[in-house]
Amino acid sequence: MHVYVNKNKKQALMIFMGLCLGAGLFLIYPIYLSAQETNTNTAANTNTGATAENDTAATDPADSASATGDDASLSNFTWEEGSDDEETIRELTAELDAKRAAIEELKKKTEVYEENIKVKQQEAITLNGQMAILDLQISQTEVDIEKVREEIDSVGIEIERLELEVAQKFNELTEQQDVLAAYIRLINKYDEKTYLELFISNKSFSDFFDQLEYAQTIESSVEDALIGIRDMKESLEQQKSVQEDKRTELNDLTVKLAASIEGFNNQKVYKEALLEETKESEDKFEALLEEARREHEAAAAEISSLETKARERLEEEGVDLDIDATLMWPINPLKGISAYFYDPTYPFRKYFEHPAIDLPTAQGTPVRAAENGYVVRAKNAGLGYSYVMLVHSNELSTVYGHLSSIDVAEDEYVVRGQQIGLSGGLPGTPGAGRLSTGAHLHFEVRSDGIPVNPLDYLPGL
Repeated sequence: MHVYVNKNKKQALMIFMGLCLGAGLFLIYPIYLSAQETNTNTAANTNTGATAENDTAATDPADSASATGDDASLSNFTWEEGSDDEETIRELTAELDAKRAAIEELKKKTEVYEENIKVKQQEAITLNGQMAILDLQISQTEVDIEKVREEIDSVGIEIERLELEVAQKFNELTEQQDVLAAYIRLINKYDEKTYLELFISNKSFSDFFDQLEYAQTIESSVEDALIGIRDMKESLEQQKSVQEDKRTELNDLTVKLAASIEGFNNQKVYKEALLEETKESEDKFEALLEEARREHEAAAAEISSLETKARERLEEEGVDLDIDATLMWPINPLKGISAYFYDPTYPFRKYFEHPAIDLPTAQGTPVRAAENGYVVRAKNAGLGYSYVMLVHSNELSTVYGHLSSIDVAEDEYVVRGQQIGLSGGLPGTPGAGRLSTGAHLHFEVRSDGIPVNPLDYLPGL
């Protein structure tokens, strides 16, 4: 295959060579024709029609290509606008736009519920107020569930559309490769001919230069075809990458939907348990809040005292625990965080702060040690607040609350990732304690006995 550095220089060179060749052949061309007539006289008389057709093909490169089937390969390879797949893509795009509009409307509804919940949370904590908040949260969760389902449908449509677009690009790439193959065959055909053969096979200088120019155009088209194939491959790879990202997003949304449904069920259970516990009495609700406050304060005081004693003992024994700079998540945080460290929206903040993060998880999920450490407390409080406390080096300690089952004993050494118990938190179940709002893990991190934000010590979500 010839490589042309400069189109103008090449054209000038070819014209110059052609003129020189034409001048040199001017005298011998009649002799050549005479010899040809002598050798093929009989064939010429019996195949006049065929000779005429061959002459036409020789003087018209495009027709010559057509005779070998290459002209068909060089036809327009763009995607047909009227194809079934193209129409399906347009329909999917319209459906996707409708889904996105519905998602935006659901987002607006969610924002309204959030604002109403915030207003209610600023009011005095009463049983009626708590019931109103729960009703708003349940309604908001219903909208969230509907929104996530719409998002799942939306991503499914996007994946379907991407699959069609990928198939479309693949077909275009295949057709472009066929075009390139046809160009290469034509170039090889011209490369097999010398300038003398090209000149002799044409009737005039004009036909000769037309064919040379056509050969140059073919080589230029090869470069364009190669660029087109490269661009199509890059586009195809990008669409495949987007497709994989959408599948990952679909999986994440499926997990989110399951978490939203679980949260919805937890809210209903909490509401029913609260009504059962208080018998719709404000006095009983006040008593329940007071009991929950005492339980919280007792646990906080116990944890602080135990940590101090454990540090003193470990120092006397010369124990030095080697830990990583970053703690591991005690459970998989796929379902997010339902309450943050000192969360301003925590429903009982007026009675006690929330010195931890709450991680929603199914009842009975394995809970693992965030780092190597010693078990200084493994408290099974029956239906009360059950927890495990671990002491680590670097003045750190961790607390795992609302455990429905405990798998370690006090003074036991545990390693990072070891199962220490099962999560709980459903109202009225072992380890949940008073006023638990649903199944979750209460996770605290303390530095020198003082609660600190666990997110400062955990990997990013």
